[in-house]
Amino acid sequence: MQITYRFYSIRRNFSMINVHQLVTIFCEIDDFCKELDENISQPLLTSPTKGPRGPACCLSISEIMTIQISFQMVGYRNFKTFYTGFLQVYWKEYFPKIPSYQRFVELINRAIFALTLFTQFNGGKKTGIYYVDGSCLPVCHIKRSKRNKVFKEIAEYGHTSVGWFFGLKIHLVINNLGELIAFKITKGNVHDGTAAKSLLSSLKGLAFGDKGYIGKKLFDELFKNGLKLITRKRKNMKDKLTVTDYEKQLLNQRNLIETIFDCLKHKYHIWHTRHRSMLNAMTNLMAALAAYTIEPLKVSAFKLLSQQPLTISQGY
Repeated sequence: MQITYRFYSIRRNFSMINVHQLVTIFCEIDDFCKELDENISQPLLTSPTKGPRGPACCLSISEIMTIQISFQMVGYRNFKTFYTGFLQVYWKEYFPKIPSYQRFVELINRAIFALTLFTQFNGGKKTGIYYVDGSCLPVCHIKRSKRNKVFKEIAEYGHTSVGWFFGLKIHLVINNLGELIAFKITKGNVHDGTAAKSLLSSLKGLAFGDKGYIGKKLFDELFKNGLKLITRKRKNMKDKLTVTDYEKQLLNQRNLIETIFDCLKHKYHIWHTRHRSMLNAMTNLMAALAAYTIEPLKVSAFKLLSQQPLTISQGY
């Protein structure tokens, strides 16, 4: 009896918290998809065969995106349990044409393009203060890397501060409010500094990273574009770059992006090692980032210890 009551309480809390949010998210996504369709005059890929092939999709792209994003926000750790035990039971009235679980798995990858664009256009505002970092996305245990077939074409061996891994890397840029500004997915062996160039090239102001972003060439290129990249110094480095007290205070709060990564990995299920399809894995990743742009982490511990105008120091 206690188990039944507890399950009912959990289900009721999920419904009360997320039903209104579900409708709001769907409306936002559906408006985006309609605008996207208007700007794309022709399909990106054309089928070489004539006529429809296979059963028609009973869900729209916006509905597929809404289901994927809702899974990231509701709190289930397993998508099949969420789909069969919650979505098909308690949210069926919102998705009257919802297919079977197996059929939906086949439809997931249709939303990857729209999810990627939605995440990019739904990012945060440019405040002039940014934090950049990368994190590993292992596709399997490193001892089983030789047997992995799903990601064998794109996964590579990489090294982080905690050791070696086999998989991909995700690189993020956030502002001082904790909002997502830019992201990039690379192979596991890509250096953080290599990915940072394209992520930060369109930004102006101050950017903060760890020691993996140290490099005179990268600093000079970004500095010419109006962005000052600040990192901690290695012991054998000469003191050439002038850093103000205000910039040091912001650099000391670089752990903000580590908190964002922790939120993405433990709340939004940004990655796991049980994917059976590379496209579905990428779609799940994009859905997690899209969910974060809709409901970003509220940063209350971030404090500006001194207020100064955002100007790039000319001292080297």
